[in-house]
Amino acid sequence: MKDKNFDPNSLYEKLMSATNAAENPLFLETPSETHQVKLRPDKTVGRARFKPDPLIPGGYLAHPITIRAVRLDIFVGGEGFEDLECLYKCLSCSEQIDVQFWKFCPYCEAPFKK
Repeated sequence: MKDKNFDPNSLYEKLMSATNAAENPLFLETPSETHQVKLRPDKTVGRARFKPDPLIPGGYLAHPITIRAVRLDIFVGGEGFEDLECLYKCLSCSEQIDVQFWKFCPYCEAPFKK
């Protein structure tokens, strides 16, 4: 699913075009906060899962495939991730995932199909 809708610029444009009932912008042009998360590989952690890292405060352990699959730029609008949610059932392993967070299936490594 190589889709321009999940390109960081397209996601930003989608959030910036959202308006409230009074037709005013719903989101700020510049983020109020940014966060950087440290991920460390650990093959004992299940795929598509994260576990707090005991050595790095605020960091997480994740399977190496999970780290490769996770998107580098994740945008949050509103209270959570619902504004950009796009659920997808993997055609290879049948796991349901939200493609706003992944570059490919974190369970079986299959590319997304349209």
